[in-house]
Amino acid sequence: SGFRGSTRSPPQKLSASLGDPPGTPPLAPVLQLLRSQLQEKDALIRHLEHDCERSRAQREREERLLVTAWYNMGLALQQHEGGTAAARGGPGGAQSFLAQQRLATAARRARAPHGRAPSS
Repeated sequence: SGFRGSTRSPPQKLSASLGDPPGTPPLAPVLQLLRSQLQEKDALIRHLEHDCERSRAQREREERLLVTAWYNMGLALQQHEGGTAAARGGPGGAQSFLAQQRLATAARRARAPHGRAPSS
């Protein structure tokens, strides 16, 4: 009862010229299926990349609009404040930041402390 070699057959190469190994499906339909799946996935990737680019462009437009609106609002507020400061400031027109701070401090000192009438 000696063992003199393998009972297995030698491995067969998976080559189209030699044919498919026995018991396996033919390779051509499998390859065609894989190619079609690859094409579908490539198309999906292109579609998603296009959507991503479109979303990025929209987000950038929205950011630019927000920055512009914020700038315009600040400018309008500054012009409005400048107009009221010029009306308060008299003939001098626009006041410097330091002059505005001096006026604010003087106005606070002129107010009655803790609701008491100012002592004059």
